[in-house]
Amino acid sequence: MASVVALDLSRAGIRAVQIDAPYSDRPMISRYGGVSVPEGTIFDGEIVDPVRGAKAIKELWKSAGFTTKRVAFGVGNRKVVVREVTLPALPRAQRKASLRYAVEGQIPIDLDDAILDFLPLRNVGENMQEGLLVASARSGLEGTVTAIESAGRIVDAVDFSGFALLRALPAAPGVTRAIVNVGASSTVVVIATGSTPEFVRVVPSGGDDISRALERGLGIGFAEAEQEKINRGLQGGAATPREVDSENLIRENAAGLIDSIRNTLNFYINARPGAQISDIVLAGGGARLSGLSAVLNRALRLPTTFAEPLETFSVSRRLRASGLSRWALELAAPLGVTVGGK
Repeated sequence: MASVVALDLSRAGIRAVQIDAPYSDRPMISRYGGVSVPEGTIFDGEIVDPVRGAKAIKELWKSAGFTTKRVAFGVGNRKVVVREVTLPALPRAQRKASLRYAVEGQIPIDLDDAILDFLPLRNVGENMQEGLLVASARSGLEGTVTAIESAGRIVDAVDFSGFALLRALPAAPGVTRAIVNVGASSTVVVIATGSTPEFVRVVPSGGDDISRALERGLGIGFAEAEQEKINRGLQGGAATPREVDSENLIRENAAGLIDSIRNTLNFYINARPGAQISDIVLAGGGARLSGLSAVLNRALRLPTTFAEPLETFSVSRRLRASGLSRWALELAAPLGVTVGGK
């Protein structure tokens, strides 16, 4: 299988890793790199300025030395809708052809502008299947695809980041865990038993919401606000009036995200009497907020750890020693797109 480059798109830049033997049980990371982008190039995980985006992608390939033109990326922003639905049990090709008509009226997206997928989970009744419907606005992908193609690259795979996370962060069979991917403008919560998703929710809140609050409240630039968020975090210990202001802004804005995560987990448990969640795994750049893991641990009374997506891949000692692991949280979802069958 030809190599592929997995992209992580953030407001500040593009990170990428080259995967050899992708879509297999043990792919290998051979190269990685990153470039910054001008403000306004990327928003909510999408390239919204294809001209600047294409230029950044060309620079990235040159600096990282990637040897393939094939690109994979995940989608998990506010334009993605996930619903539990029951549909007729059909062969894959037939279901794909009829999906648009089967889900009409069930999602708040114009079906003429929708990309649809259905993941069957279990058979119910006679010739029916329960599963997860994933819908995304096609227009939300156009800028990213245009930038990739304008840079002379080829889109090889696109997947919902929630499903990609499950492949990158597999749990033991029979164990139900929650993976919480805190992105820039949205947070994807996936509750799964083993490798089977049980419940998915896209929360319209992410790490950039906290950074923007600091930007406005302290009168600083976005890059400085990002660093302030990571360093100050939720750990307390403010000693100066400015530190107190910073800490209050972070806590006020993080509270909504924490409540949304708590409500998502409670909804799942209340809808399934007897269900238990063993632990929470944090991923995404927003998970770097200092103290978030400890706060979630106390608030939800569940063990909370950070994702280790590199464990699913073969990685040379040279790459590990070069600092690849410092990007592991951000790369969890993009890496997952390249794991397992395409």
